Amino acid sequence: MLRAGQLRYVAASIVLMTLQPLLVNLSKNEDGKLDYNPVSSTLTTEVFKLLLSITLYYANNNNNNRLPMSPDAMENMMYAIPAVIYFINNNLTFFTLQYIDATTWQLLSQLKTVFTALLFRYFLGRQLTVLQYLAIWQLACGTATGQIPKCTEEMAKGDYSDRKFSGFMFGSMLTVLSCLLSAVGGLYSEKLLKAKATESIHLQNAILYSWGVLFNIVGTVYHDPEVFEDGLFKGYNFWAVTVVINNALNGLAISAILKYADNIARVYAHACAMIVTMLLSTVLFNETPTPQLALAVLMVSASALQYNLKQEQLLALGTSASPKYTTSALSFSPSASPSKRTDGYGEDEEELELGERPQNSPK
Repeated sequence: MLRAGQLRYVAASIVLMTLQPLLVNLSKNEDGKLDYNPVSSTLTTEVFKLLLSITLYYANNNNNNRLPMSPDAMENMMYAIPAVIYFINNNLTFFTLQYIDATTWQLLSQLKTVFTALLFRYFLGRQLTVLQYLAIWQLACGTATGQIPKCTEEMAKGDYSDRKFSGFMFGSMLTVLSCLLSAVGGLYSEKLLKAKATESIHLQNAILYSWGVLFNIVGTVYHDPEVFEDGLFKGYNFWAVTVVINNALNGLAISAILKYADNIARVYAHACAMIVTMLLSTVLFNETPTPQLALAVLMVSASALQYNLKQEQLLALGTSASPKYTTSALSFSPSASPSKRTDGYGEDEEELELGERPQNSPK
């Protein structure tokens, strides 16, 4: 599982991902709409991430008087690929949350585990175990279970063209697309960040976010050409500002997870955030979790844990759960010669052959 050095990044990301949909909902007006331009929010987030990365780089490299760029221009150009993917995905989040609630968004977002696993398998050559395939299947069942109450409630009305139901389905499809983009962007970013393990993560982030700022400026001008004339922060309230800060910090935390851990740790953090989001939504938005939704949360969480469980950990659990016999005349060694134990306990101790007595045992 995760080491202590990796756990702090995952824990930070869990907190920030939990707050993301909640803060977006709090930033809506009384009609449930956003008064500010979502594209301008993502642009502001990218600028904030870039400034944070440059500041952190200088803080950790006091002897350098400038921000050096990689001498390989083509390598710098490669950072444009995940930047444009994140640009599209970040804007999808805002529009998606206008059609579905925060808990459903978190639940469906676990599909990124499926896409990540498939991309690892077919494009990066990562082999999956049977348990991991079962975990992916369990994850798909869990996400489907969460949709049962909403779908049946609308279908029971007999109005399949109902605007609310169509909006929910549209938001669900946007979330699936967002999961695919998240998996592709995450895998590509992980490859870039780990390509040079000794290079500063803040420098790598600065290059990535520079492209992000560029794409978001283009997107902001295209979405609303008058946004700079009216003011970039038009319609912002207190919660809109917290959305920007939270998303910026979350971006830095995810980069650290990709560089020092992997994408599986990232999607596992999403699973934990989903559970916390459900609990907080009941308090902040007076939402009542259904039994199906609670079951889906448990299934998704168990799937995420099962997917990350290593084969040697399963063997260790099985060995520790088996009964231990202290009778000196018996041995359960599979071979006739002494061999070292591989269950993680007493690695330097040798097993005894059948009928052999310990040296210090009484005759």
